[in-house]
Amino acid sequence: MKNKAGRRTAGLLLAFCLLMSGCGNTRIVVTTGIASDELFRIGDASCSLSEALVYLMNQKGSYEKVYGLEMWEHSLGGMTMEEYLKNQVVSELAQVKSMTLLAQEQEIALTEEETVRCEEAAAEYFATLNAEETELLKVDQEMVRDMYEDYCLAFKAYRQVTEEVSVEISDDEARIIELQQMFLPEEGLAAELKERLKNGEDFGTLASNYSRLSQTTLFIARGDKGGEYEEIAFDLDNEEISDVFGADGGYYILKCLNTYVEKESEANKLQVAQRQKTEQFQGIYTELMKDTLSEFQDRLWERVSFADYGEVETSSFFEIYQKYFEE
Repeated sequence: MKNKAGRRTAGLLLAFCLLMSGCGNTRIVVTTGIASDELFRIGDASCSLSEALVYLMNQKGSYEKVYGLEMWEHSLGGMTMEEYLKNQVVSELAQVKSMTLLAQEQEIALTEEETVRCEEAAAEYFATLNAEETELLKVDQEMVRDMYEDYCLAFKAYRQVTEEVSVEISDDEARIIELQQMFLPEEGLAAELKERLKNGEDFGTLASNYSRLSQTTLFIARGDKGGEYEEIAFDLDNEEISDVFGADGGYYILKCLNTYVEKESEANKLQVAQRQKTEQFQGIYTELMKDTLSEFQDRLWERVSFADYGEVETSSFFEIYQKYFEE
């Protein structure tokens, strides 16, 4: 078990939160028909207010370590940073709970070893809380253990389902090329420089002197540029220079330096494969969750204010998870 302190918190730890961004097919119903201490329920998976507070206060504490208390004075997307973080926490917890339902559907369960690790992680985390924090958060060690079990099971379900998805990625799909580029505002200037290139002048020198783009050498993968730029770039051979073509309100000339940058292309192959697996996973997830009813007590969450938890300084919940579960 290796401690990786300092990593980002749940928003980044939960890789599938981003990967599942297109999977919002549960029906959301604002309600008061659930227990007073329940924040929301998805199917038969329930999230208590205390669970959400543990997530919220730990993320708050982690962000403050990096950005300072003044970060809460700013806004993002028309809302305060406090409101933004509260929305993020509910979204992440909803995804965790949804993934536990998927685990049930797929008959995925924690091993005995994983259950023991959850128990140990809960004991370690709970020991970091003082009496005032446990009182404000209304949390006990058993609840922390259950949270770690849900968190672990959600990851496990995502990994297991995606591992079962088979994809094949060709070298051409994944290849990354190295280019030089110049971008000119006028077609006449672009044509003049093309002639100078034909006469043997150095591409890099001309690009440095005339291009409107500061970046003259770049690596691109399929999908990075799109349109005619990408079509032309990927059709060039090594050392070949393109014709002048119009795009982005000006005119480009490209030179291919390397049609297959091996190290970057191999790494990109893994990323492309993961994206394709994620797309297939989203289909599986959507089908399983399409009829699941979600109930949410929005007023209960609206009443939560950082000002009421000024004495809570906890920030190690996710760090401790990493210690026990991340290799």
